[in-house]
Amino acid sequence: MNTRCKILFIAFLSFAIGMSACKEEKKTLKNPKTTKKIVKAKPVKKKIEKEVPKAIVKKTINKYFLIAASFKNQSNAKRMKSKLQKEGHDSQIILSKSNFYRVSYKGFSKRNVAFKELKLARSSQGTEDVWLHIKL
Repeated sequence: MNTRCKILFIAFLSFAIGMSACKEEKKTLKNPKTTKKIVKAKPVKKKIEKEVPKAIVKKTINKYFLIAASFKNQSNAKRMKSKLQKEGHDSQIILSKSNFYRVSYKGFSKRNVAFKELKLARSSQGTEDVWLHIKL
């Protein structure tokens, strides 16, 4: 077995030496006019823009709403909402469990602020009928 390993080793060594001695010859084309010259494209430099982190604004969820009117008909509620928005209020329509469309003109996330604003609104001329809706 020892002689077999030697014979295999010598065969492998001679094969490796023989392969390393072979060199590739450059192939020349017969008609150089028909060949196209290959041009490497220049690498394009990309502009790296720095990303500016945007300020995170937490939107508060309003739970308390001052209601200006309540309607059974949705079209009346939409008209009232558009009127309030033209006046500059942040109006929205809230559907109640009894299928009434309540039109709010202000929303609050804090209870104490909402009740203070309700008291002010009721003391003002023309807004005595305002009431507070608490969304559960």
